[in-house]
Amino acid sequence: MEKIDQELRKATPVDVKAVKSADARNTERMKQIIESNGWPSEAWVGKDGAHAAWLLVQHADADPEFQVKALKLMRPLLKRGEIERQSYAYLWDRVHSPQRYGTQGSCVSKTEWRPDKIKAAGSVDARRKKMDMPPIAEYISMASQHMCARWEPRP
Repeated sequence: MEKIDQELRKATPVDVKAVKSADARNTERMKQIIESNGWPSEAWVGKDGAHAAWLLVQHADADPEFQVKALKLMRPLLKRGEIERQSYAYLWDRVHSPQRYGTQGSCVSKTEWRPDKIKAAGSVDARRKKMDMPPIAEYISMASQHMCARWEPRP
């Protein structure tokens, strides 16, 4: 599921209909897995499997209630060190506004990515450090380079 998710998102041009269809299938499958077994922790599915589970839930934007449910299941695992801190931060930002960690934003040109509103932006780097994330300036630079090359202004 993760392989298909990534192949579709990296295609040029991106087939938005195919991405949404894959996201819907993946969301339903992740719901089944989580309902039956709980959150796929590293102890259960390994580091790669846990990362794949997080990525598929991160892309379940058509079902934000499910994303919130998954985040709640991740919280106790975060406290016990059984999931990647960064994964939790990304999903937290995905379902909250304003965000805490500055992971969500958009390209405003082919060379510039900007984060959406960040709560207490002056202390974002301290929060990011606790989640094993680089400083926000470094993340903005990386996102600007890697995410904005295909940006087109909206008509």
